[in-house]
Amino acid sequence: MLYSTTACHIGKSLVKRVAQDELLTVMQGIRKNTAQQYILDGTGCYRFKLNGSVEKHQTLLKSANQIRSEIPENVSKDTILRTIHRSGRLVNTPMKAALRLQQRHKNERLQFARSNMATEWNEIIFSDEKKYNLDGPDGLMVWAAFCGNGTVALSFIGSRTTSQDYQQLLAQHLLPYLRRRRRANMIYQQDNASVHASNSTLAWFAAKNVVLLDWPACSPDLNSVESLWSVLVRRVYANAKQYTTVNDLKRAIRSEWDGLDKSLLQSLVGSMPNIFGVAQKQGGITHY
Repeated sequence: MLYSTTACHIGKSLVKRVAQDELLTVMQGIRKNTAQQYILDGTGCYRFKLNGSVEKHQTLLKSANQIRSEIPENVSKDTILRTIHRSGRLVNTPMKAALRLQQRHKNERLQFARSNMATEWNEIIFSDEKKYNLDGPDGLMVWAAFCGNGTVALSFIGSRTTSQDYQQLLAQHLLPYLRRRRRANMIYQQDNASVHASNSTLAWFAAKNVVLLDWPACSPDLNSVESLWSVLVRRVYANAKQYTTVNDLKRAIRSEWDGLDKSLLQSLVGSMPNIFGVAQKQGGITHY
């Protein structure tokens, strides 16, 4: 026999814990008052076993370091991560990097909060880009924008976008939306990525009469799109769904985007009173 098997009892519920590195999401059925066990064998296979019938599903969040600390064998973190990659039931999701704010960033964020206490956030179009992963290292970059009145647009973009690429995307998706709502006095929000803030792009905005929201650097916690991304990710990858082709992933993202309810978007825009938290923390990080 090439390996030994060790069983260990775990409580009936597992909670999200913050650790140093990767965060893995395990979709597993759990029956109330049912004991759960895991075993690790010599193949490095981290398996969940359930005693009894499955009544409901819930998402369990554990870090690779957390798993390692609970396994009663001397197993390296690399072995655990390789196992996560091979498994069809474990999803490896990188944790958000903690923002590192310098004092100038805090000052800018505090000024932004104070200047926008009375802003009508339904008149703001929020935008952002995000990478969605395939089953492997490859992925798909997505740009999206929305406001309290509904979605504006979603577009699949290249991983290396130039200022000209960005301007063409805005001409195709943002400008038509603004033209249809000329009387609404909409304002466009974007972060300070180089292609967004280049002289060429800023000149393009001025020529097209697009009004920009003066956005502070290092402030994803203030962008309502971050919360929208979280919703889409949960739906696109529900039940540990994995995608092997770009077209399959595109269809899934598009389907979930088209199915977004207006009430959800309104609630996300309504979360912008988060700026009060920024003011209370003197420009510090808020929860998002």
